[in-house]
Amino acid sequence: MRVLFLSTPQAKDLLPMVPLAWALRANGHDVRVATSGAALAVAGGLPVVDFGPADPGSAEAMPELEPAHRRMVWSRLHTVEEGWPVLGYVASTFVDPMVRAAREFRPDLIVHSQLQGAGLVTAALLGVPAVEHGFGLLRTGRFYDELARLIPATLERLGLTAEHLAAVPRAVVDIAPPSMVPAQEGAWLLRHIPHNGGGVVPADLRRRPEGRARVAVTLGSMGLIGPDVDAEAFLGRFLPLLADLSRRSDAEFVLIGIDPRHIDPDSLPSGLTYLREWVPLRELLDGCTAILHQGGAGTMLNALDAGLPQLTVPAVAPNFIHSVLMQDRGLGRWVTPDELDVEAVERLLSDDRARAAAAEVRAEIAGMPTPLSLVERVEALAR
Repeated sequence: MRVLFLSTPQAKDLLPMVPLAWALRANGHDVRVATSGAALAVAGGLPVVDFGPADPGSAEAMPELEPAHRRMVWSRLHTVEEGWPVLGYVASTFVDPMVRAAREFRPDLIVHSQLQGAGLVTAALLGVPAVEHGFGLLRTGRFYDELARLIPATLERLGLTAEHLAAVPRAVVDIAPPSMVPAQEGAWLLRHIPHNGGGVVPADLRRRPEGRARVAVTLGSMGLIGPDVDAEAFLGRFLPLLADLSRRSDAEFVLIGIDPRHIDPDSLPSGLTYLREWVPLRELLDGCTAILHQGGAGTMLNALDAGLPQLTVPAVAPNFIHSVLMQDRGLGRWVTPDELDVEAVERLLSDDRARAAAAEVRAEIAGMPTPLSLVERVEALAR
């Protein structure tokens, strides 16, 4: 069986799909990944093709969005449905490159990243089944039922209708822990197996220090972005805050995924370690007691798998949804950039309830079905 994995160029979308791709490949199937941009570097040794343009939803290409769409991306959305117009726009943008990649490979089945309408459109055009692979805690809902309404011109150009989309045999792979968000109806639950690409964790950071806390601090693959967020000003206030807290509490902080233009490693005070090179986040978290991050799906899933309490500072639409779900489960709390202070971080370090809840979710994830257990279901869908 030939299986094509279609991902947006954002690494966070492709990383969760790599374990299932390898499970299928290990079972003898011909697997290919088609993506672009940053995601090309995280395909985990799988055959990969570059289908072209940069992600229109990325920070550097945001001016391509209409003003109304830009506002949605940076809004504090409560549901995915509020962002459907943006998702429709993104689907239209990626249809042509994804269709070209699929026609070249001629797959028997397509696996595409979550909420990527171009994946379903490509499957409909080729007449093959489609599997949507989740990347976090978001719920797809009725997005694909509404897709034809969102991109009528694109479908007309391709000679497709809503009926063609509805006729595609579909499945959903859901990697969210059910205790954090209800499973999507009919979805195939899958344990999230962290894949962070290559890299080496320094030896002195692989184990937790005795007698003191160690907090991982990351702004994720996209950084702290938003129309009202000055990342440089935020870091200018944030780094001294961590240094002060390190002196007061004897905690240490490991900074990763932060633009080196904003940090002078030689001027960092004791208690702050800056890792310039890419490191596998999940392995680093084994040596940490908590994490402070931007609320992104990939970072949060790694923290859940590690069983760590979390403090998030969301600034972009999906990260607000992730952060609220995290807080509602009792795993920590979220604050705005202006609300982040010493007290918020001290609370993270002393929150025993969050630590206990994080251990529960970690055990829950460990009990979810593995990628190998889904191979037969994927094969059956393609028959």
